[in-house]
Amino acid sequence: MKKKLTFLVLILLLLFNSMAQKLPSFYPFKGFHVGITAQAEYITKCSFFALSDIDPVPKGRWTVGWEAGMEFSYHFAKYFGISAGINYGTALSYSCAFYLRTMPGFHENEANYYETLFYKQDHEIMFPIKFEFHYPLAKNLFFTAEAGIKVKGFFHWLEYKQSGTEEFLYSSGLALIINPTPNEPEIIDYFDYWGTRDVSKIRCELLLGMGLYYKLPYGDLLRFTAGVNLSFKNMVEGFYIYHLSNSFGTFAVKNDFIYTQFSYIHTLNYQKAKKYLKKQELSNTSIKVNEKTNENNINH
Repeated sequence: MKKKLTFLVLILLLLFNSMAQKLPSFYPFKGFHVGITAQAEYITKCSFFALSDIDPVPKGRWTVGWEAGMEFSYHFAKYFGISAGINYGTALSYSCAFYLRTMPGFHENEANYYETLFYKQDHEIMFPIKFEFHYPLAKNLFFTAEAGIKVKGFFHWLEYKQSGTEEFLYSSGLALIINPTPNEPEIIDYFDYWGTRDVSKIRCELLLGMGLYYKLPYGDLLRFTAGVNLSFKNMVEGFYIYHLSNSFGTFAVKNDFIYTQFSYIHTLNYQKAKKYLKKQELSNTSIKVNEKTNENNINH
């Protein structure tokens, strides 16, 4: 019985000793990371559909947006990880150009599209959640691909979830008409468009992207990615009208966009491993110095 107990104790001591001697991994993606992100967005056009087409249909315009925030990630395998972030930035953006017809005293010799000086833009807090793949291309360079969702409208939902509220969004275009009476110009409504969006529901959008990681000499990471953000349904739906001709139709906004993102990622596990190694090197150096001192004392 004593022999068995002694054997068991020896096995446990060897096991604990091997665990204590095991160095932390120096692979930069292992474990938890925290980072900051900055993103530029090129947002697709809103769409128009004519129901009465005496005047040509308005044209949607591309707009720009941005996001910035923090990201928290955990890499559970050599090539895979998950992340969750909190961003603040552009949640909605659209603009259009309307057709300006020839009119006496104003634009008599040309008819073209006139871009509205006003465009609608809204900002809010959003929560991206992503699954990530990364693969080494060179010593300090890694390919990465990401897919996930972005949760939007959370704080609107908290405020309006019981009432089912719709937010009214209004934009307009004005034309200058010369009044038949000399020197009395008159400004009248020429073109309007308006819509609503449901702010009592949380929205989810699809994220798809790819890019590169670069490992800095001290272990942290720089990441550059490009991708697309796709809405599952329209964010805004509404109508437009040309008042002079009573030409009208519908318009809708999905807020899909192309993005480019730059991120700085602090690798917590990598720094921990470096500190551990530094302590081990200091300890080994101290032992070697003591051994050399003892040897000199013995020789003397």
